[in-house]
Amino acid sequence: MVIEKGTIKVVWLSKNRKKIFSKMFESEDEAEKFGKKKRKYLIFKLIKQKRMKEFEWEILHYGMADIYLMFLKNF
Repeated sequence: MVIEKGTIKVVWLSKNRKKIFSKMFESEDEAEKFGKKKRKYLIFKLIKQKRMKEFEWEILHYGMADIYLMFLKNF
């Protein structure tokens, strides 16, 4: 398994909605430019990691972030 370099992650859904995909970037600008090509996307920023097995992410306000956060608020 390969772990990509970067601290900014773009996440988007596959067409069948059962899989997600992600790509890592070094900057929010690069990530946003890529995410806009995917249309329905979220961008996360790496906060911390533990031995490359546990990761903490912060959702950034790009793409579908507001809808995603509103959805989670209802749970």
